[in-house]
Amino acid sequence: MKRHLVSCALFCLLAVSVPLFPQQAGVSAEVQAGVAALKQGDFASAEQHFETALKTDPGLAEVRANLGLAFYVDRRYPQAISQFREALKQNPSLQTPKSFLPLSLAAIGNCSEAMGGLSQEFDLSANPRLRRVLGLSLLKCRMQSEDSAGASETAAKLLASYPDDPDVLYTAGQLYTRLSNLVYLRLMKVAPHSARTYQLTAAAAAADGNWRGAISAYRQALQIDPNLEGAHLQIAILILTHSQQPGAWTQALAELRDELRIDPTSAEADYEIGEVYRKHNQLNQAVAALDRSLQFDPSAVPTRISLAKALRSLGKKQDALASLEPAQKSAPDDPDIHFLLAQLYRELGRNAEARAQILEFQRLQKGPGAESANPGR
Repeated sequence: MKRHLVSCALFCLLAVSVPLFPQQAGVSAEVQAGVAALKQGDFASAEQHFETALKTDPGLAEVRANLGLAFYVDRRYPQAISQFREALKQNPSLQTPKSFLPLSLAAIGNCSEAMGGLSQEFDLSANPRLRRVLGLSLLKCRMQSEDSAGASETAAKLLASYPDDPDVLYTAGQLYTRLSNLVYLRLMKVAPHSARTYQLTAAAAAADGNWRGAISAYRQALQIDPNLEGAHLQIAILILTHSQQPGAWTQALAELRDELRIDPTSAEADYEIGEVYRKHNQLNQAVAALDRSLQFDPSAVPTRISLAKALRSLGKKQDALASLEPAQKSAPDDPDIHFLLAQLYRELGRNAEARAQILEFQRLQKGPGAESANPGR
């Protein structure tokens, strides 16, 4: 079954044409049987039929190309390479060996020889499925060869053409992760005591759950560069997320104000200020900060949700609705938006719209308990 699926995928990938059959009836029958076996995923039989036909007439380049294809899907790459090379000697215009010879070379790790053909076929192929396979193989070869510039170019092309393909996303992610690590290692080597290195250390500590160590590293970075953007913001977020001290939120506010002193356009800092004020029932201050945040990032969905909650608590239901409705357009699958819209519509007497929003909220909820969500939350 697995081999049948592989074969089906192959024929979707490249509409392998049945060659013009030779005049000899026996050879023609062998070729037809080989193509049928290849389509059915019976690679061993396909290979046997094609080899029998070639014993009678070794000059059948199309048959030799199909034999190479049978070897390729059977993962017998050295044999595939041999047949593709010979097929191209006999007929240099054949497309199958042009595409699958470099793929076979790459499959055995011979990237130095494969990359020229992969690059050419990737750029020229009009078949999107085949082009995807060629591009992935080319990207892996360029990564293996440590050709960072070439790999980045190939990854960008693949992401542009196949933005939602899991294999493309995964392989490109591997590339960018490796490049990021190399850049950061170089940063730590050439400037081990710079503000940026301490900032990097802080981010790593935060990712490991060492929030106190992260704050310490951010403060070291700020000692070196007091105008370092983002450091005060991250300190504030770490305090708000982890600190259990009763007055921690006031410390966080001080850090956020320092961030705005360095970067007055920081929408994220104003958003965090607004959230702090909203959660401590200082609603007018919350609305002012959230309004400022939206001036610099009007598409921010969390900011619109927070502003709508603050306005609703102030009794400004219509203003809350005006703030929230644009968020529904940009994030239609966010259940929090639908739940809050249902509350606002109900409180404004728009009961049919409220019911529609609750139904949408329940549809989007994955876990149990959606229908019993607390409307007063």
